[in-house]
Amino acid sequence: MNQAVAFDVTQAQLQGRTPAAPRRMEYGDPVRILGTIAVVVGHVCDMPLFSSHLAEPLSGDWWVCNIVDAAMRWAVPIYIMLSGALLLDPARNEPAGVFYRKRLARLGVPLVFWTAFFTLFSIYYTGWCPGWKDAGLNLLKGQPYAHLHFIYRIAGLYAFTPMIRVFLRHADRPMVMGTTATLLALSSLDSIANGLTGTDLSAFIRFAPFLGYYLCGYLLRETIVSNRQLLWFWVTVIVCIAALAGGTGLLVGRYGMKGYPSVSMILYDFNSPVRIVYAIAAWLILVRMFHRPLAERTGVWVGRWAATTLGLYLLHPAIREVLHLHNFTAVWPNVWLGIPLVAALVYIPSLLLVWLIMRVPYVRRICG
Repeated sequence: MNQAVAFDVTQAQLQGRTPAAPRRMEYGDPVRILGTIAVVVGHVCDMPLFSSHLAEPLSGDWWVCNIVDAAMRWAVPIYIMLSGALLLDPARNEPAGVFYRKRLARLGVPLVFWTAFFTLFSIYYTGWCPGWKDAGLNLLKGQPYAHLHFIYRIAGLYAFTPMIRVFLRHADRPMVMGTTATLLALSSLDSIANGLTGTDLSAFIRFAPFLGYYLCGYLLRETIVSNRQLLWFWVTVIVCIAALAGGTGLLVGRYGMKGYPSVSMILYDFNSPVRIVYAIAAWLILVRMFHRPLAERTGVWVGRWAATTLGLYLLHPAIREVLHLHNFTAVWPNVWLGIPLVAALVYIPSLLLVWLIMRVPYVRRICG
């Protein structure tokens, strides 16, 4: 495709007919791989960013971690958009019961296993969770460990996917666009309100603010931007990174360094206005970069690598924490070496461990 092409609802779809088979989105595997790398780098930067004993807020090291962390903040929203692009494909019209069985088989075991693992890990290894009462409260929040919010959000989106498919089958494109814009606007306003009031979501509704991203991935699943548009989206990404890092620095200087949800971290929240714009721009860049099929041999290896990404996402904080407790952090031996070095020390062992786990029958199910 040479020009920008938006996903159009064809006449056949409006009449209830769908294509014979789901379309393969060539960008899916590269986006998974790059997204997981970005998550690991961001999580490595999080440690000094939120820990004053590692980097004093607004110090030089803190600013480096802040800027790099901001540059990685496209990853989780784009995971959600990719799920929408794939699972809301009009050709995927299996009965709800079949869909739920397939998703439960993929997500159920990882959700239970890693929730139990990180609960025990945080109580008995890191000591960051004071006890079982706090662990139970974290579970009610839908984040028994910080990164596990993602799997609870995905579970909620899966629960509503069959209903969303019915809506998409009967709605025209303007209605879907309006619904998506409304959901993104509401989630953004909710994000701001949560930061101002210090309130948080529970496990039962944690997925809801991501519905806008989910539908946005569906709408933009086949959008290929022109060269000129690509340049403007790169400019948008750079501006968003500067706004995230610079704005957060200003807020931390005014209100102090605090965790989520807070005024200090209001821009970093998944649904802040800046992150919504950032995610959409990054998505359009990635789709443009990877929309063509890879060479056959390369595609096979990329596919195998991409298959490890869910397991790697779920496992890697354990490796990070082990390194952290032995003083291997993003500021060791200095921040310029520490970020790439520690990110590699987290990513590579996590990748190898997941690859080994996926070779073991039955056990492999904990990696999705």
